[in-house]
Amino acid sequence: VIMGAAEILLEHPDRATRAPAERIYRAAQEATECVSVLLLLARAPEVSMLAPVSVSAIARRETERHQAMVAGTPVSLHCVGEAEIMVRAPVELCSSAIGNLVRNACQYNERGEVLVQVKAGQLVVEDTGPGLPAAVRDTLLQPGSTPASVPSRGSAGTGLGLSLVRRICEYLGATLSYE
Repeated sequence: VIMGAAEILLEHPDRATRAPAERIYRAAQEATECVSVLLLLARAPEVSMLAPVSVSAIARRETERHQAMVAGTPVSLHCVGEAEIMVRAPVELCSSAIGNLVRNACQYNERGEVLVQVKAGQLVVEDTGPGLPAAVRDTLLQPGSTPASVPSRGSAGTGLGLSLVRRICEYLGATLSYE
């Protein structure tokens, strides 16, 4: 319903409604994706039975998808690296994990660069932003904890995105680290 209403607003844009309608639509998309990820994690399909997916292709797609977040700002967003990373996983989980990391890097970076690097066996999301606040860092890598939320210029932040990234990594047998 929310996405439908936002689509109607976007079909008949005027200056006053365009930006809010785009934000509503993006938020509804993110909520839908979040619910899908939670359902996939709850069902927990056996990863060895899944077809391999290209993390490299997903990283490039998520980098392209988030270009709108940095458009008109002094932040550049690039994906580099030719390594091919294949994993047995639901595409939605990989997209959610990578998308959350890229979105956070873009959202909290006021100037400089967000660089998504595809290396052999490793995906690195690096930015020139201020880094994670101590409250988030302290809980990020602790199993069972939910990363603390911090206000941002784009949303109030719930900490759910980083918590989902951690849960997805655990489910896939991947390692999440922060420097």
